[in-house]
Amino acid sequence: MKCGIEIHQRIAGRKLFCRCPSPSDHPSSDGSKAGEARFTRRLHAVLSELGEMDAAVRMESIRQRQFSYAASLNECCLVEADEEPPHQISQEALAAAVAICRLLKSKVVDELHVMRKNVIDGSNTSGFQRTALVGIGGEVETPLGKLAIQTVCLEEESAGIIEGKEGSAEYSLSRLGVPLVEIATEPSLSSGKQAQEAAFAIGSLLRKTGLVQRGIGSIRQDLNVSIPGGARVEIKGVQELSMIATTVDMEAARQSQLIQISKEAQKRLSGKPIEEVFVDLTEIFKETSCSIIGKAIRSGGCAMGLLLPKHEGLLAKEILPGRRYGTELSDYAKSAGIKGIIHSDENLSKYGITDDEALEVRAALSAKPSDAFVIAAGERRKAQAALSEVCRRANYPGVPEETRKANPDGTSSYMRPLPGKARLYPETDLPPLEIGSSILRKAEEEVRRMEKEEKEKAQLLSALNPQLSSQVSSVRGLISHNESFSQEFSSPEFSVFAACVKKGIDAKFAASVISNTLQALKREGAPVSSLDEPKLIDFFESFQKRVFSKSASPEILRAMCQEGISASQAAKKLGLQLVTGDELLSLISKEKLGISEFMAKHRLRVDAEEVQKAFKKIT
Repeated sequence: MKCGIEIHQRIAGRKLFCRCPSPSDHPSSDGSKAGEARFTRRLHAVLSELGEMDAAVRMESIRQRQFSYAASLNECCLVEADEEPPHQISQEALAAAVAICRLLKSKVVDELHVMRKNVIDGSNTSGFQRTALVGIGGEVETPLGKLAIQTVCLEEESAGIIEGKEGSAEYSLSRLGVPLVEIATEPSLSSGKQAQEAAFAIGSLLRKTGLVQRGIGSIRQDLNVSIPGGARVEIKGVQELSMIATTVDMEAARQSQLIQISKEAQKRLSGKPIEEVFVDLTEIFKETSCSIIGKAIRSGGCAMGLLLPKHEGLLAKEILPGRRYGTELSDYAKSAGIKGIIHSDENLSKYGITDDEALEVRAALSAKPSDAFVIAAGERRKAQAALSEVCRRANYPGVPEETRKANPDGTSSYMRPLPGKARLYPETDLPPLEIGSSILRKAEEEVRRMEKEEKEKAQLLSALNPQLSSQVSSVRGLISHNESFSQEFSSPEFSVFAACVKKGIDAKFAASVISNTLQALKREGAPVSSLDEPKLIDFFESFQKRVFSKSASPEILRAMCQEGISASQAAKKLGLQLVTGDELLSLISKEKLGISEFMAKHRLRVDAEEVQKAFKKIT
């Protein structure tokens, strides 16, 4: 097996071709919301610069969908709406991409040429995505040694899907245009585990730069997998790092099963192709109890049938758990814009198709006992296109090159044919850009900053165990950054930790609060982002001055971010000021409780070590 990965990571900062900020939250889909505009588009296919039609674009054009867009006026402008030419490419994003090339030892190109990549699935209002090659070659260190890099590209993020339907789709434009760095490796990985380790290595390197966004959806992996006798298949959108190994191994198993099924089909057919003959079955199903077919007919559509000679039993063969060969054919039919197919290897009664109807279908298709059939229902043009795709796939020997969508369980579903060079043509609105000394100098400054930061981090983290060290050095996106506060490191969270260590505050306590306590508060819904570096420094300094106990930390922080008060104010308001010294001795003498009972009653107001010493002193 061969596998290569493509890492797509959002770069922090403004959008790539305009001055709009990158979104911090998921936009609302409510078109009536104030500050949001809406419009609709239809996209059509165009030829590449060589005059060719890309197979993926051709497939999408068959669906003829209408797209609606929701545009937040705080995060979008006329560039995202394709009503204004793109502005000059973001120098900050370009410098970040060049810096990443330097870290990967990739050769940076002398001149940047922005290309248009045809995409008419609605994810870009213009019908294409802008992308540019920045670096060639390079390597990254993985547990198995050095992994070669093919290319490093800078491109724009697509629009975010809100809802997809049979004939339409709705997108949000807030995400459109966010800069992405795309890192493609050589296809030299030979297992799912290796692919997962490689993705982790590249992702870790990107996070350390401090130049990229963090959080769900900010990074995704595309996998290219092939096996001997199979074909290169691209699996898009693997979000979870932990699912990479499973997805790769399942794809290898899928291709292996498809090869066996294809051999069996070719043997049965003796090499004779399946004829693309569609039979209208609408009359048979005029009074049907099958809701899928009945609804299509009542909506003005039809039911069409395709004969698959000598395929009896093949469509029911399992490829992966929960997926059969018939599922593969159904995915191809869906790409033409219908909801799926019904085939003869299924239990037809579960669809409401009677035995008499099944016999009539077989008669209409002149089907023999060894034959299988497929039914597609919907608008006539789409039903015919769907059966055409099924026929094309069934005739393909072995495994076709294709693009597939990653599913949460590690399987994948067919999206479109694998795109090629026919989807590209030059960007006519942007001239070539020389990567001059200013960009290179800025990138070198970023690399030196990263190297210096890594050394300083290592020194500051030396007092922590490896797990806590990893947690506090990687946490980002919890608190806000106050521009008036001097931030030494690429994340405000680590800047706070560094300030605590330098002030003599216990490093383990500071790291635990930043990487664990704040995370827990965020999960429960507390507005942790309202905290910034000065507020957290105030919290740790108050703890050092013994204003409150370590156990009271979650309560103090919760009050701080919910009510906007200081740590000392929170301790006073909650009645959690630390009881210490003579006051503690007096309280112990007065209550006459055992140490366990006393701690259970007052644990948020006292220090455990001091209580133990006080009990020993009294007794």
